[in-house]
Amino acid sequence: MTAADEAFAYCETLVRDGDKDRFLASLFAPAVQRRKLFALYAFNLETARVHAVAREPMAGAIRLQWWRDALTGERPGEAAASPVAAALGAALSETAADRAPLIDLIEQRRAELFGEAAASVEAHVFLTAARLLGGDGEALPVAALDAGLAYDLSRDPAQHAHAREHYARFRAAVSQFPPAVIPAFLPAALVPLRLKHPDPPQWRRQIALARAAWFGFPSA
Repeated sequence: MTAADEAFAYCETLVRDGDKDRFLASLFAPAVQRRKLFALYAFNLETARVHAVAREPMAGAIRLQWWRDALTGERPGEAAASPVAAALGAALSETAADRAPLIDLIEQRRAELFGEAAASVEAHVFLTAARLLGGDGEALPVAALDAGLAYDLSRDPAQHAHAREHYARFRAAVSQFPPAVIPAFLPAALVPLRLKHPDPPQWRRQIALARAAWFGFPSA
């Protein structure tokens, strides 16, 4: 096993243990593409964890700056030594995917550290995942934003009406995308389930993901 293979395998384990929904959604992507998604989702977990473990905002901001530097190529040696950074860098390079959404994600996580309002982090994850699977076009960022906002707002009962609006727009848009891109958006299929059940068990979430992959995204 090469160093790159080990890095991607590390990411797969991290996502399987830390983000079961996205791990299962990734299994509907072709095997050759799947590891790119694992690298992205591992990066999402690592940057989200900064907020949970940082004792003060500045310490977290320093860690997030490291991730930004790794993405922009300013710490090549240190990035190569990090399995998540190395795998993500390889995935982005293989597909020539735009790194700007992930830099925006880092900036939004930095804002959250300091108690500032931030846009949907999930939107950047959806967009980059779709691009890693070959997605392109002007409709993609708009659909990713609606998917991200619906995904976020579905967690808050007071925002369910807005979640439905964003999900309806996303659902209309995603029906026009090629099948290869769909696995990137499968976690958004959990929105209708969350609107009915605030904390659905894993088996219900797994069924929702599979149904969306096989039959399309349900209405909310």
